[in-house]
Amino acid sequence: MDVQTIVDECLELWRDPYPHLARLREEGEKPLAVFCSYTPEEIIHAAGFTPVRLMGAVRTITYADAHLQTYCCSLARTDLDMALAGELDFLEGAVFVQTCDTMMRLSDIWRRNTDFPFHGDLVLPIRMGEDVSLPFLVEEVHRFRRSVEDYVGEAIWDDALEESIHVYNRNRRLADRLYKLRTTSPGVLDGLSATACLAAGFWMRREKHNEMLHELLEGLDTGGQPGRERTPLLVSGSVCTTPDLVELLQELGADVVDDDLCSGHRYFDNYVDEADTPEEALARRMWGRVNCPAKHQSIEDRVEHLVRQVQDSGAAGVIFYLQSFCEPHLFDVPYLRERLQKELDVPSLVLESELQSFSRGQLRTRLQAFLETISGV
Repeated sequence: MDVQTIVDECLELWRDPYPHLARLREEGEKPLAVFCSYTPEEIIHAAGFTPVRLMGAVRTITYADAHLQTYCCSLARTDLDMALAGELDFLEGAVFVQTCDTMMRLSDIWRRNTDFPFHGDLVLPIRMGEDVSLPFLVEEVHRFRRSVEDYVGEAIWDDALEESIHVYNRNRRLADRLYKLRTTSPGVLDGLSATACLAAGFWMRREKHNEMLHELLEGLDTGGQPGRERTPLLVSGSVCTTPDLVELLQELGADVVDDDLCSGHRYFDNYVDEADTPEEALARRMWGRVNCPAKHQSIEDRVEHLVRQVQDSGAAGVIFYLQSFCEPHLFDVPYLRERLQKELDVPSLVLESELQSFSRGQLRTRLQAFLETISGV
């Protein structure tokens, strides 16, 4: 398959993954929903399920408002709305990670109001990255593994878990190569294509995604001439449910050269140590990776990480793309923007999105104004 065909198929999947997920069930796979990049997907994979990421949808809310307040984020509301409407009946169940208040309450509401066979919860310590929290996290990974074993009625052997860890580590290495191409070989692969090819993996078996990424990377001409010059940008936030943001930036003459998204760079950050015992290794990866704003850690760590990303990628500006009412992310933004301006003289833009009232036209206007500010027009 040629590179453009792979990219086009990934973009189509990113725009609307749900028909594809329904087909997975028809083909004999058992899709199990996850909502968060902290989920130890290797355990789910080793048990024979296909972990799939739910990231909301652009839709009008019909059922969810009876259960979640309108000031809850649209990711939770639209996912719940699809479940209550019966549009996610192809799922085996769902796994919830206790990060923010909305996701913790969504787990309770989901359990009480849906009939999926499996319901899993993962309780993470608030103070991630500190010595005091690691033993708790190891025990929680162990408890989650046992809950999956109880559901399937058989043990998840260490051999199977180690194989899944190997598969996912390969995926992280391939994703890292994919992302680095944008700075090491400018013009070979644009930000829209790279992000789409990473996102597509959320909705397929990891082995298949590995094969796809390998084929894509082997098919790219890294010795080709760079394309026309574009304004390099970095996007920070939680998730990009649709390609609209990156597509619009490309149409306006910019390119996303890196991101700080939990559906992007943060998803594949850090590897699982394959020399360690599986549960300890999975816990250590979560414990040592770049923290989500919903977890307590010195904000200096986030600042230093973001500053380093901007410097390494050569980004001329940062777009904070956030879900409306996402308090953990919104709390961090003023300080992050201030430090980016002071230390790097890099401007930033804050965009808030609601999936139930998404406006591509308004988004385009604000992006165009920001790019004109950067270029001095």
